[in-house]
Amino acid sequence: MGDVSGSAFLSIILGLPIIIGITVLSIPFIIVAAITGISLDIVVKSILVFGIAVFIVWIFGRYQIIENGIVGLIAGTLVYKHFSWHPVACILIGATIVGLLFLVTYLKIGLIIKTVIFSLIVTFFAYAIFYSDSGLLPAPDNVWRVTFCIIFFLENLYIRFCPQE
Repeated sequence: MGDVSGSAFLSIILGLPIIIGITVLSIPFIIVAAITGISLDIVVKSILVFGIAVFIVWIFGRYQIIENGIVGLIAGTLVYKHFSWHPVACILIGATIVGLLFLVTYLKIGLIIKTVIFSLIVTFFAYAIFYSDSGLLPAPDNVWRVTFCIIFFLENLYIRFCPQE
């Protein structure tokens, strides 16, 4: 195959559009970091975590069965835990929720509402897991947290509304 440089290998693995997209998305983080005086170490770690979170959202947005399946699984589990119903009934409830989410997706207004709600939920979970005080990479201040939430929410909406190849 010949001599392949590190950047060419990275481009092949990740794809140039992803690198460009993460670079464009990192611009607001860099601006906020420059204004608030946040260290470069925190900026780089935050952008890497943001890139991983955006990739996960892309997977969920592209394959609705994963997202709808998780919601159905959560619904069935909650019914089982809180109401102690028969496991088969809980499985049927979870499967019905999955089916209803696919039905809602086919309705134009339902797709918009579902997309906004799921984007808010995913943004909240990403914030809680990564940037909250008890998260994996606690944000240094509230400006950084708000920046993450706004950019991540808008990225969620963009990924979910734009057609995927």
